Amino acid sequence: MKNANLKTFELLSPKYERDNINLGLSRIKKALQKLGNPCENIPAIQIIGTNGKGSIAAYLESILFESKRNFGVTTSPHLLDICERIRVNKKNINKTDFEKIYRLIEKKFSTFELTPFEKIICCALNFFDNKKVELLILEAGLGGRLDATTAHKFRPIIAIGNIGLDHKEFLGDTIEKIAEEKLAVIEKNAIVISCKQNSQVENLITQKVQEVGAEIIWKDAITSSFEIGLKGIFQKQNASVAVGAIEALNNLGFNIKEKYISEGLKKTSWKGRLEIINYLNKEILVDCAHNYPAAKALSHERSNWENEDKGIYWILGVQRQKDIYAILKTLLKKSDHLLLVPVPNQPSWQLNDLSHIKKIVPQKTIEFKTFELAIEYLFSLEKWPPNHPVLTGSIFLVAEFIKFANKEKN
Repeated sequence: MKNANLKTFELLSPKYERDNINLGLSRIKKALQKLGNPCENIPAIQIIGTNGKGSIAAYLESILFESKRNFGVTTSPHLLDICERIRVNKKNINKTDFEKIYRLIEKKFSTFELTPFEKIICCALNFFDNKKVELLILEAGLGGRLDATTAHKFRPIIAIGNIGLDHKEFLGDTIEKIAEEKLAVIEKNAIVISCKQNSQVENLITQKVQEVGAEIIWKDAITSSFEIGLKGIFQKQNASVAVGAIEALNNLGFNIKEKYISEGLKKTSWKGRLEIINYLNKEILVDCAHNYPAAKALSHERSNWENEDKGIYWILGVQRQKDIYAILKTLLKKSDHLLLVPVPNQPSWQLNDLSHIKKIVPQKTIEFKTFELAIEYLFSLEKWPPNHPVLTGSIFLVAEFIKFANKEKN
């Protein structure tokens, strides 16, 4: 794609997208109607939850690809390239097609004042319609009730990842309010697949399902008879939800064989999640843990690492709207070192904001102006840490580090 056209994609930066969040379904419903209701008769698995949505989508995508189905997937946010957001049969939309559809939607529907996310969902459904897919995987962006993915009416299967506290500024300040926003997507006759949740959330799911006349299937973590491609104890839960969604699809007549399920689970990949990045022949673990539930899962994972008691160097960058107190209290142990960095191009927490958190040992905390400087510091140590350093706190920080590491390789 020519450089002149890149401006469209620059406008879709994470910051621009976040600054323009405006939850509601009326605008996108009008736009989809004008587009001729693309994919309106195509069934969708809609994925909701606070954490694990992307992983559930990745498992589903891998299984469906193995079974040679023709399907479309939309996930958010993207890690390295906006074209990751729209995929057919595991292949990203190419930039030229994306640009063409995006420009058409901008031009046609300028009066509708669609948000950036709504435009992307319109592009996705339009593209999937052109590719004549037989199934959609729609990862909700934020919440559910007013999320743009909910504008697609035919959602017979709802897959639920872990529900916890995040995006309080949009969804409410309690677990009940957040869960209610997400669970509002459940409608009559839907098959709902959920991992085990905390008791409050489980009660709300059960209540909602009974209220609307849907069916709930609770899934335990997957057994060790399945090999899964993603690292992390918590991934067994996400894999189990994906398998439950595939079983529900089979009840709708899709007939996806067991061999494709096990092969798909084994081959699943999802960049930036408990991934080891090799940088100048040293290993750095990256993970997109950006809220308390994800930090809790990462902390649980850490307990299985060799030498973890000798301390971890955390390269941490957290966006200003996130609950950094909960993240730090969950991740940091006495023997740890905190290298605090800003999340590139995002308002971020700084050290002087954190002076009253007891968990921070002042002599073991250093603030850096960029993550690159924190990496340099690690290389200046007499000895590389006994445990691989962990870079975490934000998908945007992980993305920039991966790009930085890739540049060094090339």
